Amino acid sequence: MWVPRNRARARHVERVTSIVTDERATQYWDEYGAVIDPFTDMLTLTGPCAGVFLIYGPDAVWEGDTPPMPDYLEDAHAREYDRPHPQFNGRRFADSVRAVLSQ
Repeated sequence: MWVPRNRARARHVERVTSIVTDERATQYWDEYGAVIDPFTDMLTLTGPCAGVFLIYGPDAVWEGDTPPMPDYLEDAHAREYDRPHPQFNGRRFADSVRAVLSQ
């Protein structure tokens, strides 16, 4: 999910969203940040809800006001904001994506 932080607009994320080409992956532009609050609450995030990378398997369903817990997540700001989630590591995250996709 992409949101308008630091004056970003939908046209700014088009280039980076094209990196993920697997048809099973979904990316959203959340112009009004409507989804940020539920994730901030669910993940007990301090600081910005930015740079949080979530992996959901095929059985994930969002019902009601609370998003489902991801099967796996990493946080680019975990150390910076003393968050309890694993610090983002591109290789490890890619390995985790591959593991979910191979199920």
